[in-house]
Amino acid sequence: MTRSPTPYRTLDPAGIRAFLAAQPALATRLGGQPDAWRVREVSDGNLNNVFLIDGPAGGVCFKQSLPHVRVDPDWKMPLDRTAFEAAYLRAVRPHVGNLTTELLHFDPDLFVLVVESLNGHVVLRHGLMQGGDWPEAAAAIGRFVARATFQTSPLALKFEASSALLAPFARNHTLTRITVDLVLTDPYHAHPRNHWLSPELDPIVANLRADPAVRRRVGQMQARFLTCQQALLHGDLHTGSVMVADHDTRVIDGEFALPGPIGFDCGLFVGNLLMHLFATPTPEGRTRALRDITQFWTHFRQDFTTLWTNAVAHSHSGDAYAAPLFRDDPTSLQQVQTQFLDAIEADTIAFAALEIIRRLTGYAHVADFDVIADRTTRAARQEAALRLAQDLLAHPEHTSTIAALGTLAADRAA
Repeated sequence: MTRSPTPYRTLDPAGIRAFLAAQPALATRLGGQPDAWRVREVSDGNLNNVFLIDGPAGGVCFKQSLPHVRVDPDWKMPLDRTAFEAAYLRAVRPHVGNLTTELLHFDPDLFVLVVESLNGHVVLRHGLMQGGDWPEAAAAIGRFVARATFQTSPLALKFEASSALLAPFARNHTLTRITVDLVLTDPYHAHPRNHWLSPELDPIVANLRADPAVRRRVGQMQARFLTCQQALLHGDLHTGSVMVADHDTRVIDGEFALPGPIGFDCGLFVGNLLMHLFATPTPEGRTRALRDITQFWTHFRQDFTTLWTNAVAHSHSGDAYAAPLFRDDPTSLQQVQTQFLDAIEADTIAFAALEIIRRLTGYAHVADFDVIADRTTRAARQEAALRLAQDLLAHPEHTSTIAALGTLAADRAA
């Protein structure tokens, strides 16, 4: 007998209890009776409803797509974003393990995603704003990106397998359109969604939009994003998409997943660390932010290279830079690895600049600068970050490495 689809409806706390109670594995994980379960809304992003549910035996995290943007009900949205997040977890968790969350259940009719609870963790962005320090987190994110992207790329997979893996994510049109518009396009022309600290930042915003070198570089990165399908990306990897606790780091919110250039994920994360660097009020905080940028890139590059070298050595590599070409020629392998990763490094710096500009002049801002109470100081810090981003885009030849980027950022933020 074919199962009749359940009509979509947005679940309230009572509906969430009933939904979980009807799933034996989830009910057992929570323990006790549904009326004793604690249901707390913890929605923090722009798009979905998110709840933590705790029972006598354990907890789960419940996420449901809404038919609109959560923070803007007039902005209608399809419901399939949690389906893409579930598919992303299925694709990358075998490679990254506990650097992300365990998928416990997905309902394709109600677009409900249930994952393990990270009740003892905090959002990395919020923790950093409060002066917290997780010295292992950035390195863990570097390892996450290396493993998730290498293992879903033609470097690790035969083209038939990589095509089959990436093809479903190419249909993530709605959220990719958000990225194309909000990250890559809207900040560079007049658009009603854009906003910034005005009038203080009006001159730098006008200067950015009028800079022909910036426009050319932005156009290059738009084309890079849309045409370079190197691997499966998280697609929204910022400090608000990372949960941390002592010695544990988890990447969450993979609903923007899509095929794309590896440097996009790297650049979003580095860009958010750079904004924290400019926003943090203490020299110690800026030193930690620079350390985190370095640790992220160092561990990404090391892990990616190691995975690649081992794949070639054991003839487990894919159809790109195939093992027969390089198995007996380690010198040539090292040369192509350096060239490949240098290109990702250049992409990372450019996408980091785009992330800074869109987060300070576009639709969705970051909270990092809210810790600066004085408006004049806050404007000066944001302007310094925007001028750095402008220079990175207009003169990429001047800052071609993450090390050089760190030096320049430290000087501008001092």
